[in-house]
Amino acid sequence: MSELRQDPSTRDWVVIAPERGLRPHPVAQPPARVPVETEADCPFCVGHEAETPPEVWRLPPERTAPWRVRVVPNRFPMLAPDGTPRREVSADGLVRMPGIGRHEVIVESPDHWADLARADNSGVAAVLEAYRARYRALRAEGAGVILIFRNHGARAGTSIAHPHSQIVAAPVVPIQVRHRFDVAMQHYDDLGTCLYVDLLEREVHDGRRVVLETPKFVAFQPFAAVAPFETWIMPRAPQPAFGDVDDAALDALAPVLRNVLAGLAEVLGDPDYNAIIQSAPPGDESREYFVWHLRVIPRLATPAGFELGSGMAINPTLPEQTAELMRRAIARLS
Repeated sequence: MSELRQDPSTRDWVVIAPERGLRPHPVAQPPARVPVETEADCPFCVGHEAETPPEVWRLPPERTAPWRVRVVPNRFPMLAPDGTPRREVSADGLVRMPGIGRHEVIVESPDHWADLARADNSGVAAVLEAYRARYRALRAEGAGVILIFRNHGARAGTSIAHPHSQIVAAPVVPIQVRHRFDVAMQHYDDLGTCLYVDLLEREVHDGRRVVLETPKFVAFQPFAAVAPFETWIMPRAPQPAFGDVDDAALDALAPVLRNVLAGLAEVLGDPDYNAIIQSAPPGDESREYFVWHLRVIPRLATPAGFELGSGMAINPTLPEQTAELMRRAIARLS
């Protein structure tokens, strides 16, 4: 079983998960690209459902109908559901706890060659519906933090090419997540306004970094983007928790996400990227000083010594210029 260990120098939690080394591509030899397995080799393809753990959710729910999206526990989980997440402190003051939680895979399509950047709006909305359904289910189990993410390409951590996302529920709130929330809380205490509402208003007013605007969402590249072409998608109506979005918001988010991913593919030639939903921790979802948002971070460079030693990112591009490239690309595609 995995376990969580706390770094005494930073108070960050680290997941120690030896089972993850049993995945198709061990961490010691990362592939230059994700191997193109055939449908016959792929555990996520139609007809291979018995090769995954039993489903916890599917769309449509009727077992008699072909599935569009299915959710299964990860075969090589970083956290497992059995046990009690109780901290243990050793005689020399080191803190650990069992690696209790959930780690699930959202299989986004029965089509092995599908991708959200090329899907229609209903296909993207179906994946978002799975995200929300599992977020709500894991929240009800008492998770400390719930993270939904999509790894696209080997540099982003993908080991299977079939389109899929993942969701992890952990018993602790990581320092980075807590810091992001604490900064928003301090802003609210100082000024009486929501940091993310203020940020979005500034971006829309400035306009140079805006990639796409719709009545419900704005996609933009942040002023201090940590990577080239980093793009945020944020709702205009402030809401702390992704799990509380309604059907209309999911339907409105689908074309925005698809256009952003298609724009990145058009400009960068299908780059590796991570897409992450940042949501308030379940215990803080009633706080009005946070707004959930989706971050897409292309993996165009590898962090080196300075970045790892300082914790500071180096972005060799101007967000104002890369946003303009994205606007043009999305206009061409539409």
